[in-house]
Amino acid sequence: MSTLLHVFALASALVGAGSLILIRRGVGLPEAAAAGLMFVGMADAMTLALLPPVVWFAVMLPTALALAARCRAPRGNAAPAGAGSAVLTGHLALGLVSTAALILLMTTMGPDAVAPPDAHVHGGGAMMPQLMAGAFGLGAILLGAIALRTERSWTHRLHHATMAASTVAMSAIIIL
Repeated sequence: MSTLLHVFALASALVGAGSLILIRRGVGLPEAAAAGLMFVGMADAMTLALLPPVVWFAVMLPTALALAARCRAPRGNAAPAGAGSAVLTGHLALGLVSTAALILLMTTMGPDAVAPPDAHVHGGGAMMPQLMAGAFGLGAILLGAIALRTERSWTHRLHHATMAASTVAMSAIIIL
């Protein structure tokens, strides 16, 4: 089941990143790079693990902050020059944050996760990775629904839907 969820998460992320290429208006190089970074980070974390998950987190989080700062409107509510869709840019920034966190959480789960020999489980924190993953999954569904309602283009909608599906699949890997 976990392998199937991994494949589905990667396929959804690939379709979502690819749909950005089809969007003519509102997508700049930073948005495309963010989607590509998410896909590459997920692919590495789920397959080869060339870089440790904490490195992916350290790369994705500042990228998300820079992307979020890019979509912020300056004074007077004038649109920034060269800025794309604020909904798309904001959704990508949040996607980077959730992807970075879920990559970190995946290392705490599964048969490869090894607890230190002197580790013991406390009642309150034992379910924390699953609760966080559930929150990310529900948040992706909520934000995806808002984005689907806001955007009119089918390519924008495809991107938002596949990004939400990928996040939900990654959350399910941790929860199950």
